[in-house]
Amino acid sequence: MRDEILRGVAMNAGAPVDVLLRLLAVEAHACWDALCTERDLPTELVDAILAHPDHQVRRRIAGNPHLDPAQRARLIDDPDPKTAAAALLRGPRQWPAGTSPRPLPDDVLRRLLASPPPIMTYRDVLEELTFTHFGRLACEIAATHPLPEVRAEACDHRRALSGEQWLALQRDPDPQVRAAAAEAVAYDAVVIEPADLPPYRGHYHWLLLQTRRLSRAALDQLTADLDNLAFLSYNPYLPPDLVEALVSHPDAGIRGTATRRDDLTADQLARLAVDVDASVRIAVSTHRGLTESQRAAIAVERWPRDSFDRLKPGLMPELAVSIADAYSVNPLLRRSAAREPRLPQAVAQRLAEDPDPGVRVRLALCHPAPPPALLLRCYLEYDGPDRLHLTTLPGFPVTGLARLARDPDPAVRLLALLDPEVPEDVVDGFLTDPDHQVATAAILHPRLPADRLRELLDTERAPLAAANPTLDAATLHELLDAAGIPGATR
Repeated sequence: MRDEILRGVAMNAGAPVDVLLRLLAVEAHACWDALCTERDLPTELVDAILAHPDHQVRRRIAGNPHLDPAQRARLIDDPDPKTAAAALLRGPRQWPAGTSPRPLPDDVLRRLLASPPPIMTYRDVLEELTFTHFGRLACEIAATHPLPEVRAEACDHRRALSGEQWLALQRDPDPQVRAAAAEAVAYDAVVIEPADLPPYRGHYHWLLLQTRRLSRAALDQLTADLDNLAFLSYNPYLPPDLVEALVSHPDAGIRGTATRRDDLTADQLARLAVDVDASVRIAVSTHRGLTESQRAAIAVERWPRDSFDRLKPGLMPELAVSIADAYSVNPLLRRSAAREPRLPQAVAQRLAEDPDPGVRVRLALCHPAPPPALLLRCYLEYDGPDRLHLTTLPGFPVTGLARLARDPDPAVRLLALLDPEVPEDVVDGFLTDPDHQVATAAILHPRLPADRLRELLDTERAPLAAANPTLDAATLHELLDAAGIPGATR
């Protein structure tokens, strides 16, 4: 239990800096993950971690989603090139609920692209960045980079660039960049023949199907397989007769993927809108080629439950498009609009009263100032993975929630602990709650009676008690002394 207690101290939000600094000793290595990656880090602690002799400690803070990007960017000067590369290019593996990845400052990305770590090339760096949360941003920076070698690499990412940026690369004053742009154009113009298809179905096979020009012979060979058709439906170079074959295919899954194409004709959209399969009708209902009256005419008995995949980072449409979607008859488009944090307050208020729960919850999670009543309503109605995140948003109404302490739903009982006036005896009573999450929240609660907290430090619940923010510095130092962590003793 020693290591668990160390992790509890490391996660203690009230622990002073001198306590946290002791945890950087090698004897406390069991808590380094918790200390460096799972909590906010005071500036003094960040300085100590970056100066730590063990590169494994320094590298850990690169995975801290709570760390300001400018602080993480300091790793670019790390003496170990592998630390700099792994830390900056990959970044945190997970981000807190309801948040999107925060990119490194532009000047840091420019430095990385201009001076790759010794173990990497310009291409390696850009490829790595494009497969992380930097994506389009890294490509745009590469396209305007002062080094022609970097701009030349950006030509391989044409689809991530605006038309203006791509035209500038084609007219670049450096011949190396112009040659790379011409090569990209020539590569895109190549027609793939059957002999060019890979012998096995790996990543390259599926990429060819979705992005490259395919000869008629290659298409005839590929369309004989149902699995191939699903990927071909994304290909922008398909001839009209094959698009028609996808739209009229007997398999509903193929017809559903075909609804994502921008080149569908009015007749094809009309047929998909009355498809015998409900999933196809739902899929085509968001197509930009339909009018609102056409969307309203699509027969849908029950809209799919929202999966809330909007928490994953992704490109948002133009603000004007999101505002228009907020007034759509289609709840899927209104759900998409609710992701937009820049919505005017009047539009946001309209979505806050939307009859679709997916719209309301998306707005509550994504808007910077959702109505407090909406936050509480969504918490009570929504049972998804980001439910607790709602309680951390500014404006969540906490006054009077202690009245919910006897609710049969443990997730609702948790709300009682958010009330700043929750009685100490209620918190103490929650220690024996049958729900583990409620009991844990009670152990960590600042209104837990001090004598009960001291008792818990001598039980199997000591690791959780060690994370209670009301523990004083002397007690925390005593815990570290008992664990054999070097430093000033008390």
